[in-house]
Amino acid sequence: MKTEDYLHSDLLRIPSNDKVFQETYNLIGELSKEISESQAKGFGITDPKRIADLCNMNSRNISDKVIELVNFTIKNFIKDE
Repeated sequence: MKTEDYLHSDLLRIPSNDKVFQETYNLIGELSKEISESQAKGFGITDPKRIADLCNMNSRNISDKVIELVNFTIKNFIKDE
């Protein structure tokens, strides 16, 4: 079952939703950078271009999973019973 993509919908016109979008992508960037720096150090990669490429690859690899989790949470979080 594919999760509805709230983060790329017209719901972004609502300021608080846009903040969720921005924070999600900031987190993806931070995680990608941390993972990439760790991988670069572990493999002895020092070339800035290769590190940037590694960061871009990691960002693409984790972004779908993070976005799926955020969208799943938005759709399924029970606010009251």
